[in-house]
Amino acid sequence: MKQCLMLDVDGVLVHPQNGRSWAEDMKRDLGIDPDRLATDFFNAHWPDVILGRKPLQDALETCLPALSDEVSAETFMTYWFERDSAVDVAVLEDLRALKQNGLKVYLATNQEHQRARYLMDAMGFAAHVDGIVYSAALGVKKPSAAFFAQAEARTGFSAHEIVFVDDAKANVDAARVRGWTACHWSGADRLIDLVA
Repeated sequence: MKQCLMLDVDGVLVHPQNGRSWAEDMKRDLGIDPDRLATDFFNAHWPDVILGRKPLQDALETCLPALSDEVSAETFMTYWFERDSAVDVAVLEDLRALKQNGLKVYLATNQEHQRARYLMDAMGFAAHVDGIVYSAALGVKKPSAAFFAQAEARTGFSAHEIVFVDDAKANVDAARVRGWTACHWSGADRLIDLVA
């Protein structure tokens, strides 16, 4: 008997605004070259940020001065989070229905601390789920086997009680190895049908 839904965030519940990359207009809007951001921030700092080893704001304050004289870490984070925050209403509705039917629902996602708080508080997901399990809090990320083991420990559910939905096949495969019932999300099916 499945008692818990573990749901990925990006690519399942949340998408960039207007269906485009959140960084597509960054050069126009902030004057920051996305290629340089990829090199100076994502390649250099993101592996530590996503695992909770380095705060996002500290990483941005280290690299942003070389990318822009005017954009602060706070401004950049606001720009990023707001443009990467379109909610899939159908998924949210199905999530609510599943929760009302007695299924515990957790977000299971690779996130750093700031955006995890943004998802739960600013975007209001705290009102719709039982909690969030995320990489920076665990110190490991999907598809590591340790992520799934720690998700079980944090929530109190065992592998046979969990159904997991993710848009990354590597994550789905890793969850199945752990013994979870895992579904690959393509957007073609309703969440409620996929879980059923």
